[in-house]
Amino acid sequence: MKTRNFVFVAIVAAAAWGSSGYAQSYPSPAYPPPPPPSNYQQPPPPDDQGYGDQSPYYDPRPDGNYEDPGAYQDQGYDSGSYDQGPVDESLFYSELSPYGRWIQRGSYGWVWEPTRVEVGWRPYTRGHWVDTDYGWTWLSDEPWGWATYHYGRWLLDRDYGWLWVPGTEWGPAWVSFQQGNGYVGWAPLPPSVGFRAGIGIQIGGLSLSASIDPYAYSFVPERSFLESRLDRVILPPARNVNFVRSTRNITNIRVINNRIVNQSIPEQHIEQVTGQRVQRYQLTPTRDRVRGRVAQVQGNQVSIFRPADTLARPQANRTPPVVIQQRRQQQFRQRGGQPPQIQGQAQGQGRTQPQDQPGQPQPRQRRPQEPQAVQPQPDQQPQPGQPQRQPRQQQPSQAELDRKHQAEQQQLQARQDAERNRLQQLHQREQQNQQAQESAAQHQAEQRALQQQQQREQQLLQARHQREQQAAQARPQRQDQQNRQDQQNQQRQQNQQQREQQKQERRQQQRDKKPQSTPPPPV
Repeated sequence: MKTRNFVFVAIVAAAAWGSSGYAQSYPSPAYPPPPPPSNYQQPPPPDDQGYGDQSPYYDPRPDGNYEDPGAYQDQGYDSGSYDQGPVDESLFYSELSPYGRWIQRGSYGWVWEPTRVEVGWRPYTRGHWVDTDYGWTWLSDEPWGWATYHYGRWLLDRDYGWLWVPGTEWGPAWVSFQQGNGYVGWAPLPPSVGFRAGIGIQIGGLSLSASIDPYAYSFVPERSFLESRLDRVILPPARNVNFVRSTRNITNIRVINNRIVNQSIPEQHIEQVTGQRVQRYQLTPTRDRVRGRVAQVQGNQVSIFRPADTLARPQANRTPPVVIQQRRQQQFRQRGGQPPQIQGQAQGQGRTQPQDQPGQPQPRQRRPQEPQAVQPQPDQQPQPGQPQRQPRQQQPSQAELDRKHQAEQQQLQARQDAERNRLQQLHQREQQNQQAQESAAQHQAEQRALQQQQQREQQLLQARHQREQQAAQARPQRQDQQNRQDQQNQQRQQNQQQREQQKQERRQQQRDKKPQSTPPPPV
């Protein structure tokens, strides 16, 4: 077994370390991501401390087509102007909510779960690599990639699959690279891996290869590294168990001229194995959050939404429920509607949100009642240029939910069968070119990895369906509670009005009964 070396890049300057160094750290992981054994049993999903004011798991696309990048375009917010406020991590809360949901997970605090992806999806697969003035940069086809592939880390959770942990430092791609024997692979850095200028990657004394689940890697032949649709050429993840052993870690992320640069793979090597020149692009950040969701390539320039190179930490009271409700308030004002009240500030109470403590259970946030859109009258037409309110997505019925679950199960089974057949075909070709004993041992290891992978995917899909069923069953109860609360609020308001009216009547009666003063007698 080859020794796996990791390239640590250090700028040895003590003064610079103290003055210009910055760090990106994450809470210690509470849910380690090693692959489960073959007899691993999925535990019941714990209370995720989520809240209802988010997009549901239900995907409105009836065909379940996850291959079309354009299918995401109608899921986001409208293009109307929006004042996000301070540039800190809280901007992720509302920008990512159309494509997933925020939950609290252990010591990580608020994390984001992409709910519009299929089971078996992995980060850094829907897109391609380009060489920019920041080094190797990932250009995602997903509209939330500007955030999740350039800030923060990815956590492989046993109950939910992939979860994104927000971060403050922008980078061209926070990944670990492996290379060797004609293959190159990459995997998202886990939350346990930090970065510090003057030091580089920080892994707490462990090997970077050993700290990442082999399943997290995406390997391709070196000649395919520049493909524009890498998801079509990525090899079956079951092969990673051997790829990680037969390759070496070449991760090289460092700071050059106050920029975080990814120089993991030499350009000359890629040009040699691909037979084509590597084009160098100039990366131009844009503040346009609508057009910059997906990177735009024009000539030798690439523009992508980047709110800031370094984001501030959010205030304790700026949690996902608060930020998303504030954004909806402003959008309703822009459309001329009555904005919903922020939870905790209804009835003029002015309560502040409780401070979130990572890892501590937080009370579930009740979904506020959303005002109905004002429908234009037959003789009234919407004003030109006025933002159109998107119709609210209908909640699925139980029959629709059952059909969706059945379709997802069939899709997963079909994909797993295709992946198993592809792996067998690769094994048959390799048996003719390799020594039989060595080839058989590697193929058996990959077959075991495939079984574990598919078992884990089935368990994740069942857990997702269970959460959807629980949400569907709890939705009428929440609606009843909301209706009762609205009735109580309306009754209190009526009682208050009656009391005010009675007070005014008593004052009027007192004024009527008061004797009028007699004028003084004439002199």
